Amino acid sequence: MLTNGIKILVHFDRSNNANYILYRLKDGEWDEFIMKLTLGFRLCYIEDEKLNELASNANITKSKFLERFILPDEPIIKSGDFGELLSFFSVKENLENKGLVLTLPLKWQWKDNRNKAAPGADGIIFHIPNAKKYSSDDLVVTIESKMKSTYSKEGRIQDAIDGAAKDKLSRMAKTLNWMEEKYAKEGQEENRKIVARFKDPATYGTFKKVHKAIAILDIAFEADEIAKPINNSESVSVIIFSIQELQKAYEKTRVNMINSI
Repeated sequence: MLTNGIKILVHFDRSNNANYILYRLKDGEWDEFIMKLTLGFRLCYIEDEKLNELASNANITKSKFLERFILPDEPIIKSGDFGELLSFFSVKENLENKGLVLTLPLKWQWKDNRNKAAPGADGIIFHIPNAKKYSSDDLVVTIESKMKSTYSKEGRIQDAIDGAAKDKLSRMAKTLNWMEEKYAKEGQEENRKIVARFKDPATYGTFKKVHKAIAILDIAFEADEIAKPINNSESVSVIIFSIQELQKAYEKTRVNMINSI
């Protein structure tokens, strides 16, 4: 269970625009912002107790086990995971600021291969106000995250929107099926029941759904990306993060996680 309550949005200036919300990292706050990510990100990959056990069994240090067997070292996955986790924590923070009590599946702990993305939606979050009585106020949020830390012709805002639309139309259901199976195999019956609630509205009633498209950009590409036309026919929620030295940010975060234990 994720209990780390890092607050990262305080490091960003927020502006609300007609088609998106923009968070731009404040000048001079890069180092503090990056350091805040270390523990929360690490726990999304593996719990401390399990890391202790596995490193001891392998007769190597915890930091070396984390580096060799848990954290990705393939550049595209390092980048992608950073984007997924930053998106996950930012959405989590916003929802908690509204007073919502959340269930936070850490799908990165279920990776079969550290250098491949976990299947399904990039992130998913649940809110059930009353665990004893399901209602139409129950909420599921899916997250689609895209990164742009180096130059490319791709429109990453549009890519994020297209992915979030796919979550809305089909991938959320597939993600829930995958998660229920994982929880069932691990004997986590309470969490399995939460997933089952959102799989079966015919039995449990209707609920709210929100689908978020999040593009995380190096500030060097912000203006060009925002200037590109977008198609948001499914009306998903669009969020943009603009961060200085984004490639350095995800590389530094990986090093910080390895050195944190």
